[in-house]
Amino acid sequence: MKYNKGFTLIELLVVIVIISILTIYAFPSYQRQVIVSKRTEALKIILQIASSEEKHNANFNKYTSTIDGTGVDGDSLGLELLIQSSENYIFSVNLDDGYTAIAIAKNTSTQINDDFGIVCTTLKLNSLGKKTPIGCW
Repeated sequence: MKYNKGFTLIELLVVIVIISILTIYAFPSYQRQVIVSKRTEALKIILQIASSEEKHNANFNKYTSTIDGTGVDGDSLGLELLIQSSENYIFSVNLDDGYTAIAIAKNTSTQINDDFGIVCTTLKLNSLGKKTPIGCW
């Protein structure tokens, strides 16, 4: 009796089904981890903005809303290279009683889908250390 070497069609279909099932569960998890890692990058930049605001306040006795180097008389944080390096977020600072550093996900970025029970498309940190939304930090 002669035996054929190789795989049967049934064996190939079983392997394809197993790979498909693994892909169905693994790919969304991978996408979530990519989004969370990009959010972590934005949080790092917000913390850098906050640190620079505190230094600015110590030197000039006031906060500034100018993040890049376009301010006059030292009235900027000089972080243009840092904020331009982000492909996923737009950064700004609002002045109120202190400051609020804000990162907003760009519409052209995958970060616009950062909604895993808590919408994390807009991240904020104010001068009192309040972080919102709390579940995104």
